[in-house]
Amino acid sequence: MLLTFRVQNFRSVRDIQELTLLATPPDAGFAVPLSHGPAVRVSPLAGVFGANASGRSTVLRALGTLRGLAAAGSDARDAVRRFEPFALDPAARLLPTRLEAEFLAGGARHVWGCAYKAGEVVAEWLHGYGRDRRTVWYERDRAGVRTLPQAQLERLAVAVAADPGTTLLALGADAEHPWLAPVAAALAAIAPVRVAPGTRLVPDLDHLADRWSDQLTLLVSRAGLGIAGVDTAGGTIRLVHDARTGAHPLGAYGESDGTIAWLDLLAALLPALDRGGLLLVDDLDAILHPSLAAEALRLLGDPRLNTARAQLVFTARAVPPTTAESQRWYAVKSDGATRLLREPRGAGLAPGELARELWLAKQRPAP
Repeated sequence: MLLTFRVQNFRSVRDIQELTLLATPPDAGFAVPLSHGPAVRVSPLAGVFGANASGRSTVLRALGTLRGLAAAGSDARDAVRRFEPFALDPAARLLPTRLEAEFLAGGARHVWGCAYKAGEVVAEWLHGYGRDRRTVWYERDRAGVRTLPQAQLERLAVAVAADPGTTLLALGADAEHPWLAPVAAALAAIAPVRVAPGTRLVPDLDHLADRWSDQLTLLVSRAGLGIAGVDTAGGTIRLVHDARTGAHPLGAYGESDGTIAWLDLLAALLPALDRGGLLLVDDLDAILHPSLAAEALRLLGDPRLNTARAQLVFTARAVPPTTAESQRWYAVKSDGATRLLREPRGAGLAPGELARELWLAKQRPAP
């Protein structure tokens, strides 16, 4: 589970920005037990709101890059090659991008971070936290890798010295290292979800039909889409619509964009309720009706359904009323750089402001 995410010098983000899913007030969210120390309360949701071009999507893109840096050696190399520093300051190209996550893995709290430039990881660190102390598993910079003696990372340290364009954590995942692989797997569970219009039903829904048939039927039939149920005959899902002449199953080409988008989301959301992980959804309400978007958030927030404590970080144009204030973040631009705020100040134009400015401009004499 993700607790805190920090990003610096990435696309529209110049200075360090932090997104936290630690629940506030203390009795909110889910209580997650730790192997050392008291339980920590974690929110299942974080929404990022703001005006167009404010940097909302940049936050999700940075989280996806963090996943790539940790998941596998080839993914990490691709992420490092796509060095995207803050574009409005030439000096930013001389500085690394920094990404850091605090998260839970194996019942323990960890911090993993990485700093990279084009084609080179310049720093990397992994710390673990027990009941009363911090353990430095390893720290890496251009001078070398310093590790716990009992971590048995010597072979990986030699490999990463020969391949500075990848991360030690990704190499540990590839080598199935007993300490590093579970940590990498926790970050690899970050999953971008494509919610988009289209003329196809989601292939992933077919293998969900047995496990989630009743839930799918309920979720699509109560969504106000004119759907009466789900037909799984022949191993392929078709949605059944009520008509004057009876019930008729339709293929993908007969479904609306909004229906396809809802199924896109369900294909990722329903398994996550079972296995956990962090879903990333950009523009949640761009295609989905607000009531459907709100229903998805309710599913994640219900501890009876979300038994694996799955999480969602999303962007949206409007603030869903089902989100708590502590789950809302606002992306704003200042000097061309994105900032994440708890309050919506500066998050967009005041009503009528643009029209007034245009009217005043019309009154000025032409040069």
